[in-house]
Amino acid sequence: MFRNSISQYSKLYTKSVAPSYRQFSSSVIALNKNKQELEKELEKLVDIKLGNTGEISEETSKRLKLLETLSNYKPKTTTDEIEVKDSSRPIPINTELNYYAPFKHEVKYGDLKAEVTFRCFDDRNLDFFCDFALRAAYYLGMPTTGPKPLPTRRERWTVNRAPFVNAKSKENFERRTHSRLIKIWDSNSEVVDLWLGFLKKNSVWGVGVKAHLYSDEPLQVSKLMDSLPESGKALSDIAATLESLNKESQSPVAQRVIELLEDPLFAKHLSPSELEQVKNNAKK
Repeated sequence: MFRNSISQYSKLYTKSVAPSYRQFSSSVIALNKNKQELEKELEKLVDIKLGNTGEISEETSKRLKLLETLSNYKPKTTTDEIEVKDSSRPIPINTELNYYAPFKHEVKYGDLKAEVTFRCFDDRNLDFFCDFALRAAYYLGMPTTGPKPLPTRRERWTVNRAPFVNAKSKENFERRTHSRLIKIWDSNSEVVDLWLGFLKKNSVWGVGVKAHLYSDEPLQVSKLMDSLPESGKALSDIAATLESLNKESQSPVAQRVIELLEDPLFAKHLSPSELEQVKNNAKK
């Protein structure tokens, strides 16, 4: 009696509770079986038509129409399970991909372009938005890694329960901030900006996004800055500062600046004309 109850319980468990996993290979086998059964049913209906010269019953005619529509329907993909009620059509491939993990492009060169951090108080919204971001990056052709879980930040506060009656009783509050990290590799900076704009447009409530972008620059950046018009003058010329000191020479701040400019540590970086101007301001 006890063994029978265990076997019945295992059957119920496998039917109702145990999760079923889809596989593309089993879907092809199921499609072949359905084709064979469909051909057999069509042959039976053809024999019924040839044998009976009288009228066909309504049930047989409905079944014939259904089989004819199914024979004309040739899907590219199929599944073992039928998710839609009262329908034998398979799930579309774009809908079925939501049941699988997002696809990722392989990292080839290891050139890091961006580090995007997602933060949220609710980890469910956080994981959902990270999944959405990875799918968008895949369709834009960007290699990604992650989402990597970062340490959870915990903040606690202890406050009075009430200002008057319950002033001596305390109440504790805690806030947890969950975060994930996604890295973008081997991508163009314009594509990364487009991806970030798409995430901002389709953002999820309560999820914050912080991005660190990396760009490649040539080694001779200083020469390029010097070649720009009035770039060196803006960096090294202190004529405007000295003119302002002439106008406000009596203020204590200006006097302190003049004392610092007369110091040998600062004087060695000034030209002779600038040193004379500083000395003239000091005499005033």
